[in-house]
Amino acid sequence: MKPNIIHSIVACLAAFTLPFMVACSSQEESLPETAMEATLYLNIATIGQTRASTAELPANEKMQSVRIIVLHADGTVEHNRHFPLEGAQAQKTILLKVRPNENKKIFLFANEESVSTVEVKGVTVEGENQALTDFFDSYTEGMSGFEDAVNNLYFEPKYTNETPIPMSSMYEIDFKEGYEERTFYVVRVATKFTCRFKNFRSGAVTVNSISVSDIANDSYLMAHKQNQTMQFTEEDNSISDLFWIDWLKKVSDESQEYPEDKTLADKRGWIMDYDIPGNAVQAPAGPTNLNMSVPKATDADVNQEQGTLYIFYLPESKNLITPTDTYGEQQYEMTLGLTDEYGEQKSFNFAFDNLKALFRNTNAVIDIIMYDREVVVDVIPYSEVVLEPEFGL
Repeated sequence: MKPNIIHSIVACLAAFTLPFMVACSSQEESLPETAMEATLYLNIATIGQTRASTAELPANEKMQSVRIIVLHADGTVEHNRHFPLEGAQAQKTILLKVRPNENKKIFLFANEESVSTVEVKGVTVEGENQALTDFFDSYTEGMSGFEDAVNNLYFEPKYTNETPIPMSSMYEIDFKEGYEERTFYVVRVATKFTCRFKNFRSGAVTVNSISVSDIANDSYLMAHKQNQTMQFTEEDNSISDLFWIDWLKKVSDESQEYPEDKTLADKRGWIMDYDIPGNAVQAPAGPTNLNMSVPKATDADVNQEQGTLYIFYLPESKNLITPTDTYGEQQYEMTLGLTDEYGEQKSFNFAFDNLKALFRNTNAVIDIIMYDREVVVDVIPYSEVVLEPEFGL
């Protein structure tokens, strides 16, 4: 079976199921006696699971803390709550008492502790090296200006397999009286590359480095997507206009249900209408000094699906084929540094013909199959698309 992509990191980035139990936490605060009380029950979840539904989601792709900031209709802060979690979780439920009968904006964040320094409009917030937590804590109940500040906030990601990935989202709801239960999803502020090396050469090969171009060095905390809805064609050919996060969730679920469908990527489309920080520098990026040995496959490994697995994370990026298009199709390339079984160092470069955008929550699954005289590269974004560049080895 060929793998499918998670457009959601699975968030989607993301293609995730949610097989985890929900721990319930009740946090209540009384409103003034002159105000009516209403209850908002929030189920906060990540988008998606790894390609195989039985596989365990890595701890760094789960939530290890959650923050909820609720804004009144006038933009002032109603709630600003931080919830440390007991271990990495894929879901969290929270109960809040809120003022009813108003339009509210609900900002959700996970793993804020992973962001050590934040900037707004190119100026470090309130001095050097202010952590994201300090930024959040500076907005207390009744304060205004949070939405503009957080939408202009960006940081320099330093993703590792051990560091929890920051996540964010914003939902707007017209909240009435009484009790309301909602499920909201947080989107990972990262892209994921899953490389699966398969070696059918005469001896072990060492992977020295993996580089992807062109990758931005800064990321917005909040997604800067222009259109808030995406069209989704249902089974009966009707078209639904979905909030873009719900679209990500649906595409992720679909990619799990139909892992062999090679048409999903073009059928569902690509998220291209987004911005990255204006001062971001795009350059090749990826892991170096890997020294990762890929052993020779045995006879029993001939039909192996996974091979030697290596996963790494990069910032959301936007390398346009035609810079004047603003929101057009993008192009990325990967360079591999290898040492063969004879000790000779070699470098191979190939373009991703079918990776048309690198929006947050994208997970590109890349099969790299090494034969005696060629390297075959299969790249699977939402679904499977095969590239077969040949290299003299």
